[in-house]
Amino acid sequence: MKLTIAFKMSLGLLVMLLLMIVPGAAGVTAARTMGGLTSTLGDKHDESRAIWTTKVAVIETSTALGDAVEMGTDGEIAMAHFWYSELVERYKSMPTGSNAELTQRLETSHLQFNNLYEEYRGKLQAREPINREEFEGRMDEVVQDYTAVLDDLQEKEVDKSMESALEQTGRIQTRTLSLMAGFTLAAAILGVALAWWLIRSVTRPVRRLVAVADNISMGDLDMPIEVTSRDEIGELQESIERMRVSLKTALERLKKQR
Repeated sequence: MKLTIAFKMSLGLLVMLLLMIVPGAAGVTAARTMGGLTSTLGDKHDESRAIWTTKVAVIETSTALGDAVEMGTDGEIAMAHFWYSELVERYKSMPTGSNAELTQRLETSHLQFNNLYEEYRGKLQAREPINREEFEGRMDEVVQDYTAVLDDLQEKEVDKSMESALEQTGRIQTRTLSLMAGFTLAAAILGVALAWWLIRSVTRPVRRLVAVADNISMGDLDMPIEVTSRDEIGELQESIERMRVSLKTALERLKKQR
């Protein structure tokens, strides 16, 4: 196969292009992965908000129910029921999580809170007397258990997942930057080496040809030209060598004719 200068340059540029494409492709892959991680972080943010709003609803429901127990008015009972309805809706959007124990604790705590609410709401609607100290003691215990489960769910499920996603994002960024820097450096080194090789492969033979041409112009036709490559420079060397031989043969014929 004939390795022309244009072919050599094209091959070198192709290799450099590949060295630039590889980090680019890695960057695209990293961007897609980070997009997935960003989506995960968004989901975990929504889960964190759901946990927080559920906790607020638990506290507001218990507070409103306590006010209803103290005052016994229909307005306070309605307010307690409003917050309880909010709690039920927000509980439906709670993350299930992968920890079976936490999930079971959450279901148990919600059921206990629900039963206690329904018990005292029924008493309030029936206008039955309520022991406030007993109510506060039972409600505080249930609320503390409920909020403790929500805190554990936030810490062990949501925060842990968000921390893992952030760490993975950092690793991907570091790996991608290192890869891009490494391939960019390799492309730069290859570019310099390619330029040096092309200049050397062209200038040295051309200098020799210039020296031979000077000798021919001075009448020295005895210096043979060595063909050192198979590219355009080699073709030029062959042409000048044929010209030298032809000139030398012609001069020898002229000398014989004389």
